[in-house]
Amino acid sequence: MDQRLKDVHQTELTESRINEDFVDFLKTKGPQYMLLILIGICGYLGILRWKQHKTNYYNEAWVALLECRLPGAFEDVASKYSDVPGLPQQALKLGADTLLQAVLSDRPLAADPTSPMAAQGISDDERIEYMDRAERLYQAVVDSDNDSLAMTLHAVSAMQGLAVIAESRGDIEDARLFYEMAAERAEPYYPALARRVRDRAATVDEYEVAVVLPAQADLPANPPGDPLESAVIGEALGDLLLPDDSGDG
Repeated sequence: MDQRLKDVHQTELTESRINEDFVDFLKTKGPQYMLLILIGICGYLGILRWKQHKTNYYNEAWVALLECRLPGAFEDVASKYSDVPGLPQQALKLGADTLLQAVLSDRPLAADPTSPMAAQGISDDERIEYMDRAERLYQAVVDSDNDSLAMTLHAVSAMQGLAVIAESRGDIEDARLFYEMAAERAEPYYPALARRVRDRAATVDEYEVAVVLPAQADLPANPPGDPLESAVIGEALGDLLLPDDSGDG
């Protein structure tokens, strides 16, 4: 009986010592550990908040790019979101493409296709201005190239744009040089694209002389009732007309 009482008393003393040690630990070390845990939680929440902000910022940048229509807007987006990977190069390239498209379609920028301004086309000064701006934007993309896989298509496309501008100016050697640069840039990652660009560089001389179609007013007119004219028209119409149900022509 006495031994059992001693054991119970010893157990109580041990538990009391443990409780005192734990209380002493909370008093001396507890605040520091709690502070470290709180800092860790705050840091984790901060990282989550930063990642969410970054995602929203990237989404905002790409939405702004999709809403652009004019070269100036593309340049503004490229400048405002210059820290978004790949977006500045894409924006500058699209701005240059818009300028080239205006030249090819012979339509002023922002002109309604049905408006009288669009019907008049672009002037020689506007054509030169558009080409110079497009060249500057393409060159900015090439200058930002870091030889990475992610930048390959941007750089190759910009180099081909510079080649097209050189061709339009009659600078055949410069055009060939840009095509060869584009092929060399694409070779490590896109061999098929490199071969296609090299084929274009090899045939650039074939497009040195521009083909100009004569206007209808400049074509010589055949005399009325000319047998040759009637024969040619009849033969052409005969190829187009379908036989009737009876099988006759």
